[in-house]
Amino acid sequence: MADPVSRTQAARRATRWLALCCVVLVTHGSLYPWRFAWPASLPAAWAHMMNQSSWWTGLGDVVGNVALFVPVGVLGWALLRSSRWPMWVCSALVVALGVAFAFALQVAQVFVPARDAAWSDVVWNTLGLLLGLLVAAPLLRLPMAPLRARQLRLPLVFVALWLLLQWWPFVPRLDWQNVKDALKPLLLHPQWKTTSALDAALSLALVGALLRPLRHRTLLLAALPVFAAIGALIVEHRVLSLSRNVGWVCGVALALMAWRLPSRLSSPLCAVMALLWFTFDELRPFRFGDSVGTFHWLPFAALLQGSLSTNTLALAWQLFWLGIVMVLLHGHGARAGVLALALGAWALLLELVQTLLPGRVADITPALLPGLWCLALPLLQLSSEGAVTNRTLGVQINPPRHAP
Repeated sequence: MADPVSRTQAARRATRWLALCCVVLVTHGSLYPWRFAWPASLPAAWAHMMNQSSWWTGLGDVVGNVALFVPVGVLGWALLRSSRWPMWVCSALVVALGVAFAFALQVAQVFVPARDAAWSDVVWNTLGLLLGLLVAAPLLRLPMAPLRARQLRLPLVFVALWLLLQWWPFVPRLDWQNVKDALKPLLLHPQWKTTSALDAALSLALVGALLRPLRHRTLLLAALPVFAAIGALIVEHRVLSLSRNVGWVCGVALALMAWRLPSRLSSPLCAVMALLWFTFDELRPFRFGDSVGTFHWLPFAALLQGSLSTNTLALAWQLFWLGIVMVLLHGHGARAGVLALALGAWALLLELVQTLLPGRVADITPALLPGLWCLALPLLQLSSEGAVTNRTLGVQINPPRHAP
């Protein structure tokens, strides 16, 4: 049984490792493909970086730059929140270091011919940094003893991931024409896609499984599809389709049914469903191509090719489903390290199979995501005085030993 001090130390170690991984990944994403060359004219390259006719460099590029620095803000705050400094000092330090980091990356891009260094990227990175702080400050302050809110961490993380999948790319467009365009696939030209309905139903049902211990779980579960639908009406490039709405309704029904099952049965069952759906989606379209595709062994290399917005959405989808499997099975007693290795190996195998499937881009990145969840679990695990119980999943972790 872990004592509070050891749990706190584990959480701090996890925060430091996650912060290091975040810095490495952001640097990798900014300097890929890591081929450096001295510019023909350094003053001209500097002037090109600092002077732009427009700061809007495209939807995918802007959203990608904002999203890239959200975890920097979250983890920066997590590193400093336990210090004795006032909150405003910690926030200012995170912003100052984050902006300096973003600017240094742009300066380094001057020497990477394949990248286009731009001051506007620093601005969008800063916006992502501030959004990360806005998310982290209330989220990481939740485990205050009077609020007894530690059990909210896991549900909130997956609720946020689920809403991200429904609302991406988070670009609001508040006009009536956009609302009408979003409603057309539902009211005027109903669109049905079975895989979309299944994805919507299973993802919402699994989020509902994490809401199980909360007092107002039914209200929260019903509110999620409502919020998702409202967001689809005001976010650019999102629509309300018949299949997705039917899937949400079925997801609510599945979650209500799962709540009636014993937690020792519902948690593994939900994890198996999540893993099966992840496997199904990774192997589509279930037919082999005429040639073997390229496998990207460099992490996040495939993410940086093509549409950054579309690739980021795909990465968030993989993060959601692999994370659900990790959390549910870990809450049922499985060791986090063993789970991460097993899921990573399975994801790697699926990606290798994708080299034989037409239209798929095989990448090592999904195989690394369970490891990131393994690092994050100490920050999300639930505890109480005495035995450590996973109230979110309704099962006990490290139960007290009884004398024979």
